[in-house]
Amino acid sequence: MAKGEKLAKDTMLYGIATFGSKVLVFFMLPVYTHYFTTEEYGTWDIVLTTSSLLAPFISFELVSAVYRWLIVERDKQQQIKIITSGTIALVRNLLCFTILAFICLAFISIPYGMLTLLLINVVIINSYMQQCARGLGFNILFALLGLLQTTIHILLILLFLFGFHMRIEAFFYAYILANMAAILLAWILMRFHRFLSLQTYSKSLIKSFLAYAIPIIPGAISWWVMNASDRFIIVRFLGIDFNGLYAVANQIPAILIMISTVFNLAWKDSAIVYFNESDKDNYYTNVFQHFFRLLATSVICITLLTKPIFSIFISEKFIESWQYTGLLLVGTMFSAFSLFWSAGFHGAKKTNVIFITSIIGAIVNILIHILFIHFIGLYAAAWSTVIAFFITWIIRVHTCRPYFTIRLNRKDMLILFPLLFVAILAPYFVGTGELGLLTGLSIILFLAYNKPIIIGVTKLLVHRFKDSRDT
Repeated sequence: MAKGEKLAKDTMLYGIATFGSKVLVFFMLPVYTHYFTTEEYGTWDIVLTTSSLLAPFISFELVSAVYRWLIVERDKQQQIKIITSGTIALVRNLLCFTILAFICLAFISIPYGMLTLLLINVVIINSYMQQCARGLGFNILFALLGLLQTTIHILLILLFLFGFHMRIEAFFYAYILANMAAILLAWILMRFHRFLSLQTYSKSLIKSFLAYAIPIIPGAISWWVMNASDRFIIVRFLGIDFNGLYAVANQIPAILIMISTVFNLAWKDSAIVYFNESDKDNYYTNVFQHFFRLLATSVICITLLTKPIFSIFISEKFIESWQYTGLLLVGTMFSAFSLFWSAGFHGAKKTNVIFITSIIGAIVNILIHILFIHFIGLYAAAWSTVIAFFITWIIRVHTCRPYFTIRLNRKDMLILFPLLFVAILAPYFVGTGELGLLTGLSIILFLAYNKPIIIGVTKLLVHRFKDSRDT
């Protein structure tokens, strides 16, 4: 299968499941904003943020290492060795963390402490199972597990909210049970026990995993700083209510995260598998040009749609959140560009570069946020995100050259970057009619710039449909 066709096929596969999941989550937003107070929603957001911070320390990023080894390994015995070694090491880490957490909770009263502990454990195990599925080539299973997990989560939270009239505990119970269901289904459908054999456990392989994964930990923490530390700074300087507003503002960028995540799941597979081919630079460059156009035009369209969407779907107490979404969308775009380069560094097994560049971005993020939060409030969080991810991306563009080269299309940038900031400013200064006209023009822009992608995906779908009818 041609590289481009494989990338398109994997992207479509991940896209169907991820799009379904995000659509379900998005349509729950009106329920959340009407049912919960800004303080409650802000508290839940802090729980998720803290969990994402702790996960790399607990797992030692063994999840990433096991996936990296599996994706290029097709020998069954070696797969068993990789999964067994990774599973034993991960279980050991989780047990140590749980014991330490119990000791801490015995002396320190932490709100929702036990529920958070259980949540962290099931999220890490679920992530490990799903990455094993990806690495073993069960891409359809990987995609469907995400969709199924989201569906179960939403059904449970509706039950807990309207059936049992719970408050914030509903988030915990639904999230934990949905992850447990995904773990059980992944185990059964993969017949995961086939890949476990104590005799194949290898300490030397664990050392290789750790040599690859440990540099990812500071990088992952730095990425967390740029993505999530804003919440703690907001709570410290502005209060938990403002964090609730900021959490809702991030729900629209979640649409762009969906698009970039879908693509990066498939792209990381391809970037690693084809890293050693002689034409990888041309391949990487061509893929990024289409990716850049897709994200930049998507940001323009979504930014112009944000204010009308919020006025229809979001509760009045959260309505001002729309003001921050444009900048957060641009920050998310630069984050996606950084992750595009990150896939190449994973292919080269140069995770130390990811670490260094992420550290720089994290420092920039914190400094800008703390320096300006007293003067411009939540805008400091949004601007610090944009600037930090932009700097991270630019540094990676220049540091990748010993390993791979991606040539940037300056013409696209000179046209689309100014249009991005026009889209951010327009909702402040134009009325509903003019905003509708600009939105229509942005959709035309999207279709014009992404015509090759649209045609290619259409042809692939038609081809697949014909094949299914013939069979």
